[in-house]
Amino acid sequence: MLVYDQFFTRLVYMLLLASVVAIPVLSAPSFRADKNYPEIGLRMRVLGGSVPEPLPTHKTYTYTFTRDGESYKQDRFDAYELWYATQNVGQWRDNAGNVMIIGRASRLLPRIEMDTKHVPRDAFETAMADPATEFDPENNASLTAWVTDFSGCTPLQPENLRTGFNLTHALFFPVEEAFTLVYAFRAKTRLPNGKTMPSDWFCVVVKIDDGTPKSKTRKDFETQFLANVAALPRSSLPAAATKTAIKPPVPPTANIPEHPSRTAARKSIANMKGWWYAETPEYIFLSDIRSAAGKALVRDLQKNMPVLRNAFMRLIPPFTDNTDVSVVRIYQESEAYKQYVGESHEWSVGLWSPMRRELVILAQDKEREQTMNVITHESFHQYLFYACNMIPNAVWYNEGHACFFEAAQVGSRGRITISENSRANHLGRNLDAAAALIPKLLKYEYNDFYKSSKEQRTLNYTTAWALIYFLRRGVPEEKLDAYAGILDAYLNSLAATKNAATATETAFENIDMTKFQKAFTDFWRRNSIRSFEIAAE
Repeated sequence: MLVYDQFFTRLVYMLLLASVVAIPVLSAPSFRADKNYPEIGLRMRVLGGSVPEPLPTHKTYTYTFTRDGESYKQDRFDAYELWYATQNVGQWRDNAGNVMIIGRASRLLPRIEMDTKHVPRDAFETAMADPATEFDPENNASLTAWVTDFSGCTPLQPENLRTGFNLTHALFFPVEEAFTLVYAFRAKTRLPNGKTMPSDWFCVVVKIDDGTPKSKTRKDFETQFLANVAALPRSSLPAAATKTAIKPPVPPTANIPEHPSRTAARKSIANMKGWWYAETPEYIFLSDIRSAAGKALVRDLQKNMPVLRNAFMRLIPPFTDNTDVSVVRIYQESEAYKQYVGESHEWSVGLWSPMRRELVILAQDKEREQTMNVITHESFHQYLFYACNMIPNAVWYNEGHACFFEAAQVGSRGRITISENSRANHLGRNLDAAAALIPKLLKYEYNDFYKSSKEQRTLNYTTAWALIYFLRRGVPEEKLDAYAGILDAYLNSLAATKNAATATETAFENIDMTKFQKAFTDFWRRNSIRSFEIAAE
């Protein structure tokens, strides 16, 4: 399944971080358990009963420009999203949907003049280094501007609060939002020589979603959180922000190239307790899996996904040598997965989002084979997106190949065997309907493919899979030379025209569809066991 996201503004972005259907509970938000957070530099109390929530990966907007008659693509980004990711140091959500977000002030939001509403990464980084974005911790206007941008609210004049023994400053910023609290504070940092100095400014945003009165939550936050938060001694702070829980099964000398996507992926879980990452040269895996079975799954992915990627490349060579890092985020808990992917996709167990450049998976310990099939399916979408230089593919080609590869098995020597999967039984019961669907399927847009009834959508997937399997396996086996060039013709035309509909028309322009449908049906009516193999390099 492919997901295409739409642009959202700064305020909507903040609401996305905190939006969830309210679940009635008996207790109000509380902040009671002291814990050390070395990556943040604080000892503090987060929301009771909450779990860390990763920051959504920033969206990527691919623009096509023309210069001297030549077109080229450039990735651009929402400057606010990029900036927010540099300031956010952690967030937590409880079962009632209440959210606590904490940020550390380091730079002001850059103001970038551009010909589009999105900016290149290098322009953002240049703007972040500009003196105009320097945050002055001693300047009230600088603090108010930063709090306004970080919280997504327009605060009124702040109220000074008691600082107690551990803080140098504590401020409450009144906001119009009925269920939002905004605070800023600086803690006393104790140095090795016994002296103290003010910490960075921190901002805490509390989003109330369980109906608790704002006044009660304010009282509880100030007596439970602010009265107890403290800076950790400088000597206890870590040298690095994240740790790798599983080392990749590649040689120690293997080169793991740095890339902005890889850096952003690590940063997204930098202060998330229980989250870890693992890498290969082509992939970075992010996960909160704690079970032995789940970690074994990730080890297998580290080993097998590069092999599968090579198989993808053998059948569908990339248009250019330019590559990106493939980000794979794997959740252990279904509720956390649903919260991350959103209500419209909570029914899924995996999806690839081209705009976020991220593959998101729900691990299922008891359904390992299904989990592997989903990961392989979605990772093909991920590969094809990059291989075709981000040119949208026809849905029959994209989903057909993803279904084709999902049953792939990696042998001990890197040989890939692709057998018929569970769709074969469905095809057997609906073969005539599938054959009849082919002409329409070739013209389907993505909405046509996905938005139909469940029964029709199942047939769409089955037909796309059977069509690709026939072209990959049946055509050479039956020596059907008239159809042997269809897939190559499609890819060549797509590269040249950058239009999936035109590429499909070119691939099938000299094909007698009635004869093609008969050959397709004849192949699938045979009862022999079929498989497709890709030899190791």
